[in-house]
Amino acid sequence: NLVQTKFTEKFFQPDLGSSVGDLLFEFVDYGSAGQVRDQIINLIKEYEPRVDNVNVAVKPQPDLNAFECIVAFNIVGLAIPAQEFTFILEATR
Repeated sequence: NLVQTKFTEKFFQPDLGSSVGDLLFEFVDYGSAGQVRDQIINLIKEYEPRVDNVNVAVKPQPDLNAFECIVAFNIVGLAIPAQEFTFILEATR
């Protein structure tokens, strides 16, 4: 999962990754949800040229210490409806 990959974790690709893993141990609120959203958008724009019109929504779930992430996008060059997937980010120790 590229979203939870830390910088320098991938050999020969030290710039590949994000700080989302660190944000999972912060307060689960709308402020940190915005930071998670920005990190996900940056990763997709930088490392996934096959998609465009990316829309990311991150909903904090403080009771579960998690974020629900919804990513919607179009696949470049394909005449199909927009694609969407949902995943949960949660801190694990």
